[in-house]
Amino acid sequence: MTTSYPSPYKIGKIYYFKYTDSNGQRYKKSTGQLRKSDAQQFIRKFIDQKRSGISPDITLRSVIKLYQDPSTNPKRIQASVTATNYSERYASHIAAYAKELETVLSKRMKKILDKPLCEVIRMELKDAAFHIVKEYGKSNKSVKIYKLLKSLFGQAADDGIIAMSPAMGLPDIKYKTKTRTALPAEDIKLILSHPEVFPNEKARRLFTVFAMTGMRRSEVLAINPEQLKGDVLVVDRAFKDDLMKVVGLPKWDKIRVIPLCETVATVLHEAFEEDPDSDEPLRITTPTLNTWFKTIRTHALALKLERPEAWKSMTPHVLRHSLNTNLRLAGVYDVLVAEYLSWEHQGMNAVQEGYTHIYANNLRPVAEKIEKMYMGEIQRRVRVG
Repeated sequence: MTTSYPSPYKIGKIYYFKYTDSNGQRYKKSTGQLRKSDAQQFIRKFIDQKRSGISPDITLRSVIKLYQDPSTNPKRIQASVTATNYSERYASHIAAYAKELETVLSKRMKKILDKPLCEVIRMELKDAAFHIVKEYGKSNKSVKIYKLLKSLFGQAADDGIIAMSPAMGLPDIKYKTKTRTALPAEDIKLILSHPEVFPNEKARRLFTVFAMTGMRRSEVLAINPEQLKGDVLVVDRAFKDDLMKVVGLPKWDKIRVIPLCETVATVLHEAFEEDPDSDEPLRITTPTLNTWFKTIRTHALALKLERPEAWKSMTPHVLRHSLNTNLRLAGVYDVLVAEYLSWEHQGMNAVQEGYTHIYANNLRPVAEKIEKMYMGEIQRRVRVG
Protein backbone atom coordinates (compact mmCIF):
# COMPACT_ATOMS: atom_id res chain seq x y z
CA MET A 1 0.00 0.00 0.00
CA THR A 2 1.47 3.34 -1.11
CA THR A 3 1.75 6.10 1.51
CA SER A 4 0.44 9.48 0.34
CA TYR A 5 1.95 12.73 1.53
CA PRO A 6 0.62 16.31 1.46
CA SER A 7 1.93 18.54 -1.32
CA PRO A 8 4.04 21.57 -0.36
CA TYR A 9 3.02 25.07 -1.39
CA LYS A 10 4.80 28.40 -1.12
CA ILE A 11 3.99 31.37 1.08
CA GLY A 12 6.63 33.95 0.28
CA LYS A 13 9.90 32.01 0.02
CA ILE A 14 9.01 29.21 2.48
CA TYR A 15 7.16 25.98 1.67
CA TYR A 16 4.17 24.99 3.83
CA PHE A 17 1.80 22.03 3.86
CA LYS A 18 -1.49 20.98 5.44
CA TYR A 19 -2.20 17.75 7.28
CA THR A 20 -4.95 16.13 9.32
CA ASP A 21 -4.25 14.65 12.76
CA SER A 22 -5.71 11.45 14.24
CA ASN A 23 -8.70 13.42 15.59
CA GLY A 24 -9.56 14.82 12.18
CA GLN A 25 -8.26 18.31 13.01
CA ARG A 26 -6.76 20.17 10.07
CA TYR A 27 -3.44 22.07 10.49
CA LYS A 28 -1.11 24.24 8.42
CA LYS A 29 2.64 23.82 9.08
CA SER A 30 5.85 25.41 7.82
CA THR A 31 8.63 23.17 6.54
CA GLY A 32 11.17 25.94 7.03
CA GLN A 33 12.62 24.98 3.64
CA LEU A 34 13.32 27.13 0.58
CA ARG A 35 13.60 24.30 -1.95
CA LYS A 36 10.67 22.09 -2.94
CA SER A 37 12.71 18.87 -2.76
CA ASP A 38 13.82 19.69 0.80
CA ALA A 39 10.23 20.54 1.73
CA GLN A 40 9.00 17.21 0.35
CA GLN A 41 11.65 15.37 2.37
CA PHE A 42 10.62 17.27 5.51
CA ILE A 43 6.94 16.41 4.92
CA ARG A 44 7.72 12.70 4.46
CA LYS A 45 9.68 12.61 7.72
CA PHE A 46 7.00 14.54 9.58
CA ILE A 47 4.10 12.39 8.38
CA ASP A 48 6.06 9.14 8.96
CA GLN A 49 6.80 10.38 12.46
CA LYS A 50 3.13 11.07 13.13
CA ARG A 51 2.17 7.63 11.89
CA SER A 52 4.93 5.91 13.90
CA GLY A 53 3.37 7.04 17.18
CA ILE A 54 6.48 8.97 18.36
CA SER A 55 5.41 11.16 21.27
CA PRO A 56 5.04 14.87 20.47
CA ASP A 57 5.09 15.61 24.21
CA ILE A 58 8.88 15.45 24.46
CA THR A 59 10.00 19.04 24.12
CA LEU A 60 13.43 20.50 23.48
CA ARG A 61 13.43 21.94 27.00
CA SER A 62 12.73 18.54 28.58
CA VAL A 63 15.62 16.96 26.66
CA ILE A 64 18.03 19.80 27.57
CA LYS A 65 17.06 19.28 31.23
CA LEU A 66 18.26 15.67 31.00
CA TYR A 67 21.74 16.85 30.08
CA GLN A 68 21.86 19.31 33.00
CA ASP A 69 22.29 16.41 35.43
CA PRO A 70 25.12 13.90 34.81
CA SER A 71 22.96 11.12 36.30
CA THR A 72 20.22 11.63 33.65
CA ASN A 73 22.50 12.47 30.71
CA PRO A 74 21.36 10.03 27.94
CA LYS A 75 24.84 9.75 26.44
CA ARG A 76 26.42 8.97 29.81
CA ILE A 77 23.74 6.37 30.57
CA GLN A 78 24.36 4.76 27.18
CA ALA A 79 28.14 4.85 27.75
CA SER A 80 27.74 3.02 31.07
CA VAL A 81 26.12 0.12 29.20
CA THR A 82 28.43 0.05 26.19
CA ALA A 83 31.61 0.61 28.29
CA THR A 84 32.34 3.74 26.25
CA ASN A 85 34.50 6.38 27.96
CA TYR A 86 32.27 9.24 29.17
CA SER A 87 33.80 10.59 32.37
CA GLU A 88 32.07 12.26 35.29
CA ARG A 89 34.14 15.37 34.62
CA TYR A 90 32.99 15.52 30.99
CA ALA A 91 29.37 14.96 32.07
CA SER A 92 29.77 17.88 34.51
CA HIS A 93 31.05 20.07 31.68
CA ILE A 94 28.08 19.08 29.52
CA ALA A 95 25.69 19.84 32.41
CA ALA A 96 27.08 23.39 32.62
CA TYR A 97 26.79 23.89 28.85
CA ALA A 98 23.21 22.55 28.93
CA LYS A 99 22.29 25.20 31.50
CA GLU A 100 23.89 27.89 29.33
CA LEU A 101 21.99 26.53 26.30
CA GLU A 102 18.63 26.76 28.08
CA THR A 103 19.49 30.27 29.27
CA VAL A 104 20.34 31.65 25.83
CA LEU A 105 17.33 30.01 24.16
CA SER A 106 15.05 31.32 26.93
CA LYS A 107 16.30 34.84 26.23
CA ARG A 108 16.37 34.76 22.44
CA MET A 109 14.24 31.84 21.12
CA LYS A 110 11.76 31.08 23.89
CA LYS A 111 9.17 29.37 21.64
CA ILE A 112 11.58 26.68 20.46
CA LEU A 113 12.18 25.40 24.01
CA ASP A 114 8.59 24.23 24.51
CA LYS A 115 8.19 22.96 20.99
CA PRO A 116 7.95 19.16 20.49
CA LEU A 117 11.41 17.87 19.62
CA CYS A 118 10.01 16.19 16.49
CA GLU A 119 8.80 19.57 15.18
CA VAL A 120 12.06 21.52 15.47
CA ILE A 121 13.29 22.31 11.98
CA ARG A 122 16.74 22.83 10.51
CA MET A 123 16.28 26.56 10.03
CA GLU A 124 15.57 26.99 13.74
CA LEU A 125 18.84 25.28 14.60
CA LYS A 126 20.67 27.64 12.25
CA ASP A 127 18.97 30.55 14.02
CA ALA A 128 20.05 29.07 17.35
CA ALA A 129 23.69 29.14 16.19
CA PHE A 130 23.30 32.83 15.33
CA HIS A 131 21.83 33.66 18.75
CA ILE A 132 24.45 31.64 20.64
CA VAL A 133 27.20 33.64 18.90
CA LYS A 134 25.27 36.84 19.58
CA GLU A 135 25.21 35.98 23.29
CA TYR A 136 28.74 34.58 23.80
CA GLY A 137 30.65 35.75 20.73
CA LYS A 138 32.70 33.50 18.46
CA SER A 139 34.25 31.62 21.35
CA ASN A 140 35.02 28.13 22.59
CA LYS A 141 31.91 28.33 24.79
CA SER A 142 29.71 29.04 21.72
CA VAL A 143 31.26 26.10 19.89
CA LYS A 144 30.61 23.71 22.79
CA ILE A 145 27.03 24.89 23.41
CA TYR A 146 26.05 24.56 19.75
CA LYS A 147 27.70 21.14 19.48
CA LEU A 148 25.65 20.02 22.46
CA LEU A 149 22.45 21.27 20.81
CA LYS A 150 23.23 19.31 17.65
CA SER A 151 24.32 16.18 19.49
CA LEU A 152 21.17 15.94 21.61
CA PHE A 153 19.13 15.73 18.39
CA GLY A 154 21.46 13.00 17.14
CA GLN A 155 21.01 11.07 20.38
CA ALA A 156 17.24 11.56 20.24
CA ALA A 157 17.18 10.10 16.72
CA ASP A 158 19.35 7.19 17.89
CA ASP A 159 16.91 6.57 20.76
CA GLY A 160 13.89 6.67 18.45
CA ILE A 161 12.45 9.86 19.98
CA ILE A 162 12.58 11.52 16.54
CA ALA A 163 12.77 9.88 13.12
CA MET A 164 15.80 11.85 11.92
CA SER A 165 18.03 14.57 13.33
CA PRO A 166 17.45 18.00 11.72
CA ALA A 167 20.99 18.87 12.83
CA MET A 168 22.61 16.28 10.58
CA GLY A 169 25.32 17.87 8.46
CA LEU A 170 25.04 21.35 9.98
CA PRO A 171 28.49 22.97 10.28
CA ASP A 172 30.00 23.86 13.64
CA ILE A 173 30.51 27.43 14.77
CA LYS A 174 34.01 28.47 13.71
CA TYR A 175 36.31 30.63 15.76
CA LYS A 176 40.01 31.40 15.90
CA THR A 177 41.70 30.05 19.02
CA LYS A 178 43.62 32.67 20.95
CA THR A 179 47.25 31.90 21.73
CA ARG A 180 47.68 31.69 25.49
CA THR A 181 50.57 33.61 27.00
CA ALA A 182 52.63 32.25 29.90
CA LEU A 183 54.70 34.61 32.03
CA PRO A 184 58.18 33.31 32.95
CA ALA A 185 58.66 32.31 36.59
CA GLU A 186 61.64 34.68 36.91
CA ASP A 187 59.47 37.60 35.75
CA ILE A 188 56.76 36.85 38.31
CA LYS A 189 59.43 36.49 41.00
CA LEU A 190 60.85 39.88 40.00
CA ILE A 191 57.43 41.57 40.22
CA LEU A 192 56.75 40.05 43.65
CA SER A 193 60.07 41.43 44.89
CA HIS A 194 59.12 44.99 43.89
CA PRO A 195 56.22 46.23 46.08
CA GLU A 196 56.30 49.62 44.33
CA VAL A 197 54.76 47.94 41.26
CA PHE A 198 51.43 47.61 43.08
CA PRO A 199 49.00 50.53 43.52
CA ASN A 200 48.23 49.48 47.11
CA GLU A 201 48.67 46.65 49.61
CA LYS A 202 45.39 44.93 48.71
CA ALA A 203 46.43 44.85 45.04
CA ARG A 204 49.72 43.21 46.05
CA ARG A 205 47.86 40.58 48.09
CA LEU A 206 45.47 39.83 45.25
CA PHE A 207 48.28 39.50 42.72
CA THR A 208 50.19 37.21 45.10
CA VAL A 209 47.19 34.91 45.61
CA PHE A 210 46.37 34.80 41.88
CA ALA A 211 49.98 34.12 40.90
CA MET A 212 50.84 31.60 43.62
CA THR A 213 47.62 29.54 43.77
CA GLY A 214 46.37 29.65 40.17
CA MET A 215 42.86 30.12 41.55
CA ARG A 216 40.18 31.61 39.35
CA ARG A 217 39.14 35.23 39.85
CA SER A 218 35.66 34.23 41.07
CA GLU A 219 37.25 31.93 43.69
CA VAL A 220 39.84 34.40 44.99
CA LEU A 221 37.43 37.32 45.40
CA ALA A 222 35.04 35.07 47.35
CA ILE A 223 37.64 33.70 49.82
CA ASN A 224 36.14 33.54 53.30
CA PRO A 225 38.09 33.14 56.60
CA GLU A 226 36.23 29.88 57.29
CA GLN A 227 37.85 28.31 54.23
CA LEU A 228 41.35 28.66 55.69
CA LYS A 229 42.45 25.79 57.94
CA GLY A 230 45.97 26.76 59.00
CA ASP A 231 47.90 26.66 55.73
CA VAL A 232 45.23 24.62 53.92
CA LEU A 233 42.47 26.24 51.85
CA VAL A 234 39.15 24.55 51.10
CA VAL A 235 38.10 25.98 47.73
CA ASP A 236 34.34 25.49 47.98
CA ARG A 237 32.85 28.86 47.00
CA ALA A 238 32.97 31.36 44.13
CA PHE A 239 31.02 34.32 42.87
CA LYS A 240 28.60 33.30 40.12
CA ASP A 241 27.86 36.77 38.73
CA ASP A 242 29.81 39.87 37.68
CA LEU A 243 28.16 41.98 40.38
CA MET A 244 29.45 39.51 43.02
CA LYS A 245 26.14 39.15 44.78
CA VAL A 246 25.58 35.44 44.16
CA VAL A 247 27.89 32.91 45.82
CA GLY A 248 27.89 29.26 44.77
CA LEU A 249 30.25 26.36 44.17
CA PRO A 250 33.41 26.82 42.06
CA LYS A 251 33.40 26.21 38.30
CA TRP A 252 31.93 22.84 37.29
CA ASP A 253 30.78 22.50 40.95
CA LYS A 254 34.26 21.24 41.81
CA ILE A 255 35.36 21.52 45.43
CA ARG A 256 39.05 20.99 46.15
CA VAL A 257 41.51 21.20 49.04
CA ILE A 258 44.93 22.78 48.43
CA PRO A 259 47.91 23.41 50.72
CA LEU A 260 49.13 26.99 50.48
CA CYS A 261 52.73 27.99 50.14
CA GLU A 262 54.09 30.03 53.05
CA THR A 263 53.77 33.38 51.29
CA VAL A 264 50.09 32.97 50.36
CA ALA A 265 49.15 31.65 53.80
CA THR A 266 50.78 34.74 55.36
CA VAL A 267 49.05 37.10 52.92
CA LEU A 268 45.61 35.62 53.65
CA HIS A 269 46.09 35.67 57.42
CA GLU A 270 47.13 39.34 57.15
CA ALA A 271 44.04 40.17 55.07
CA PHE A 272 41.72 38.46 57.56
CA GLU A 273 43.33 40.17 60.56
CA GLU A 274 43.20 43.59 58.91
CA ASP A 275 39.49 43.30 58.08
CA PRO A 276 38.03 40.88 60.67
CA ASP A 277 34.40 41.91 60.08
CA SER A 278 34.39 41.17 56.35
CA ASP A 279 33.15 37.85 54.93
CA GLU A 280 35.26 38.38 51.80
CA PRO A 281 38.22 40.65 52.66
CA LEU A 282 39.74 40.28 49.17
CA ARG A 283 36.55 41.19 47.31
CA ILE A 284 36.67 44.21 44.99
CA THR A 285 34.58 45.21 41.97
CA THR A 286 35.55 44.07 38.48
CA PRO A 287 36.31 47.65 37.25
CA THR A 288 38.60 48.21 40.26
CA LEU A 289 40.41 44.92 39.68
CA ASN A 290 40.89 45.80 36.00
CA THR A 291 42.25 49.24 36.92
CA TRP A 292 44.71 47.79 39.44
CA PHE A 293 45.96 45.18 36.98
CA LYS A 294 46.43 47.88 34.33
CA THR A 295 48.60 49.79 36.82
CA ILE A 296 50.59 46.64 37.64
CA ARG A 297 51.16 45.97 33.92
CA THR A 298 52.38 49.54 33.36
CA HIS A 299 54.78 49.52 36.33
CA ALA A 300 56.01 45.99 35.52
CA LEU A 301 57.13 47.09 32.06
CA ALA A 302 59.57 49.53 33.69
CA LEU A 303 61.50 46.55 35.12
CA LYS A 304 64.00 44.33 33.31
CA LEU A 305 61.64 41.51 32.38
CA GLU A 306 62.53 38.42 30.41
CA ARG A 307 59.38 38.68 28.29
CA PRO A 308 58.02 42.22 28.55
CA GLU A 309 55.64 41.72 25.61
CA ALA A 310 53.82 38.97 27.55
CA TRP A 311 53.03 41.36 30.41
CA LYS A 312 50.98 43.62 28.16
CA SER A 313 48.13 41.10 28.35
CA MET A 314 48.62 40.01 31.98
CA THR A 315 45.32 39.13 33.74
CA PRO A 316 44.34 36.84 36.65
CA HIS A 317 43.67 34.07 34.11
CA VAL A 318 47.10 34.55 32.52
CA LEU A 319 48.63 34.11 36.00
CA ARG A 320 46.69 30.85 36.38
CA HIS A 321 47.91 29.61 32.99
CA SER A 322 51.46 30.70 33.85
CA LEU A 323 51.47 28.73 37.12
CA ASN A 324 50.36 25.64 35.23
CA THR A 325 53.14 26.09 32.66
CA ASN A 326 55.87 26.98 35.17
CA LEU A 327 55.08 24.06 37.51
CA ARG A 328 55.33 21.61 34.63
CA LEU A 329 58.57 23.16 33.42
CA ALA A 330 59.86 22.81 36.99
CA GLY A 331 59.23 19.06 36.84
CA VAL A 332 56.06 18.75 38.93
CA TYR A 333 53.98 15.74 37.85
CA ASP A 334 51.10 16.68 35.52
CA VAL A 335 48.53 14.87 37.66
CA LEU A 336 49.51 16.94 40.74
CA VAL A 337 49.36 20.20 38.78
CA ALA A 338 45.96 19.23 37.38
CA GLU A 339 44.61 18.41 40.85
CA TYR A 340 46.00 21.61 42.38
CA LEU A 341 44.39 23.76 39.69
CA SER A 342 41.10 21.76 39.79
CA TRP A 343 41.34 20.06 36.40
CA GLU A 344 41.30 16.73 38.24
CA HIS A 345 38.41 16.30 40.66
CA GLN A 346 39.23 15.26 44.23
CA GLY A 347 35.60 14.42 44.97
CA MET A 348 33.45 15.24 47.99
CA ASN A 349 35.70 13.12 50.22
CA ALA A 350 38.24 15.93 50.01
CA VAL A 351 36.18 18.18 52.26
CA GLN A 352 34.74 15.57 54.59
CA GLU A 353 35.94 15.26 58.17
CA GLY A 354 39.34 13.61 58.38
CA TYR A 355 40.16 13.87 54.68
CA THR A 356 41.15 17.53 54.33
CA HIS A 357 44.77 17.17 55.46
CA ILE A 358 45.21 13.85 53.64
CA TYR A 359 44.43 15.51 50.31
CA ALA A 360 46.44 18.59 51.25
CA ASN A 361 49.50 16.49 52.12
CA ASN A 362 49.33 14.80 48.71
CA LEU A 363 49.69 18.23 47.12
CA ARG A 364 52.24 19.62 49.58
CA PRO A 365 55.13 19.27 47.05
CA VAL A 366 53.24 21.59 44.69
CA ALA A 367 52.97 24.34 47.31
CA GLU A 368 56.65 23.95 48.21
CA LYS A 369 57.65 24.18 44.55
CA ILE A 370 55.57 27.36 44.10
CA GLU A 371 57.26 29.02 47.10
CA LYS A 372 60.72 28.16 45.78
CA MET A 373 59.86 29.05 42.19
CA TYR A 374 58.33 32.49 42.84
CA MET A 375 59.97 33.60 46.11
CA GLY A 376 63.48 32.17 45.84
CA GLU A 377 66.61 34.06 44.89
CA ILE A 378 66.28 35.85 41.56
CA GLN A 379 68.58 34.36 38.92
CA ARG A 380 70.33 37.14 37.07
CA ARG A 381 70.15 36.57 33.34
CA VAL A 382 72.99 37.47 31.03
CA ARG A 383 71.89 38.43 27.52
CA VAL A 384 74.14 37.13 24.77
CA GLY A 385 74.64 38.99 21.53
